[in-house]
Amino acid sequence: MKTLELTEQERDILRHALGMDRCRVAYRNNYSATPKSEHYLLCMGLVAKGLLERTAGYTETMVHFMVTDAGREAVQG
Repeated sequence: MKTLELTEQERDILRHALGMDRCRVAYRNNYSATPKSEHYLLCMGLVAKGLLERTAGYTETMVHFMVTDAGREAVQG
């Protein structure tokens, strides 16, 4: 598999979504961002790379994302 180049912010989002910012092992899989935030734009970039996917449970004020298997591999190696 080709290694994707990730910015530190993108890597932080993936690790946070998996709970790996607090723990060495992934124990969750979700990330929420408001559409007007810079994190939302980063998340949509990760969606384009195939590392995150938008979930069905979103509203006008909050969008929810899940890490894909490729995203998990990108941060867990």
